[in-house]
Amino acid sequence: MRAIKRYAGSVVKSFFIAAIVSASITDFAIAEDEAAVYAFPDRWMVRVGAYIINHADSSFSINSEIGGLGTTIDFDKNLGGEDRATIPRLDAYYRFNHRHRIDLTVFSVDRTGTRTATFDPPLQIGEDTITGGTVNSELKYTLYKVGYVYSFYHSPKVELGLAAGLNITSYDFKISVDNGNVAESANTTLPLPVFGLHMGYAITPKWYVNYVAESFFVEVNNSFKGALYNYNISTEYKLFKHFALGAGFARIGMQADVDKDTWKGGISDSYSGFTLFGTLYF
Repeated sequence: MRAIKRYAGSVVKSFFIAAIVSASITDFAIAEDEAAVYAFPDRWMVRVGAYIINHADSSFSINSEIGGLGTTIDFDKNLGGEDRATIPRLDAYYRFNHRHRIDLTVFSVDRTGTRTATFDPPLQIGEDTITGGTVNSELKYTLYKVGYVYSFYHSPKVELGLAAGLNITSYDFKISVDNGNVAESANTTLPLPVFGLHMGYAITPKWYVNYVAESFFVEVNNSFKGALYNYNISTEYKLFKHFALGAGFARIGMQADVDKDTWKGGISDSYSGFTLFGTLYF
């Protein structure tokens, strides 16, 4: 609970700072003519690339319905889980006009771990106690993000937008011990709202820089408490009228307490790394 509160505090602060920046810039915004030339004028954008995760930090607990037993497990340290991965990533948007657009992001991270050891203290997962052996595990994280962006300032060089959307996050966890005494699985889907600030700057008509800062905290009765953040900065260069190459840095993380039939416990998860991509504009 304390971790959730600290996490939520940092989330609220980051969003508050983004809101202040947005309001300050809006004060200096000038009226725009509908016939003006805008930076990022394309109606469709489809970006396909690789998300090179160089640091993944995941910990979780799965509690028993009897006595609330459960130990917080670090996927990397306790289970030998992979903390690096290179995965495909898809980003896209559709503009209704220069003020309004819909964004989409999809990617999935599938990590495995194997560790042979004696655990002291034992690992407690639900009603099962693991004292030692060869432990195999798999943690799959999938993100579907749909968002709306309102561009409150859009000029020939700059676009500033306020965003609201939904991050649909899916977790699947499996663990087994080679001696066959323990086999456990859990899964949950967490639909988390998100709000933030999008900024784009055209250094030249062909060279762009984009920045995204999003975060949110939510509590639903006693069944769910969660917080998340998403930061992304990238640059790209248009080689042709409809095609650009780019690179960036992306970090996304969340923390949640879950009380569902398919997962009772907690999740703390973050991913950071670099993106390499090609972008189609129409």
